[in-house]
Order: sequence, then structure tokens, then C-alpha cells
Amino acid sequence: MLYTIISILSLLVVALSFAIYNVLQKLEKYEDIIEENDTFLQTELERNEALLEALRQIDSREMFEKDDEVGSIFYQIKETIEKFKTKQNASN
Repeated sequence: MLYTIISILSLLVVALSFAIYNVLQKLEKYEDIIEENDTFLQTELERNEALLEALRQIDSREMFEKDDEVGSIFYQIKETIEKFKTKQNASN
């Protein structure tokens, strides 16, 4: 009787250890993916900010930024950067 209880508990410990190991592996994989995504978003945000700054330097007299057609592109770039910043701050 005692041997059957010990055998059942041993099998249960082995099965639960295997399940915990699998869940831990998946968790580490998802953490790596999240870290890669955060790095990608930070890189894209920096690139977009650099793009906007470069466009502003090119258009130092604001001739294009104030123009209706070209100014809308400046506005869209600025809005994209702001959305990135808002989403990044919300996730932190």
C-alpha cells in the first residue's frame, strides 16, 4: 500500500516537473519576443524622430511645412511619432 502511494506521488512529481519546465521555456521565449519588439519600436521611434528633424533642417525656412500639400506630410510624420511615444509610454 505504501509503495503504491509513493509510486503515484513520484509519478505526479515527475509529471508536474515536466509541465513546469515546459511552461518556463514558453515564458522565456515570450519574454525574448517582447524584448525584441520593444527594441524594434525604440529603434523605429528614433529613426522617425531623426527623419522629422532632418526634414525640418532641410526646410529651415518652413516653406514646405506651412504648405498645404507638403505640410500634411510633416503633420503625418509628427503624428506617427507622437503615436509611437504614446504607445511606448503606455506599455511602460
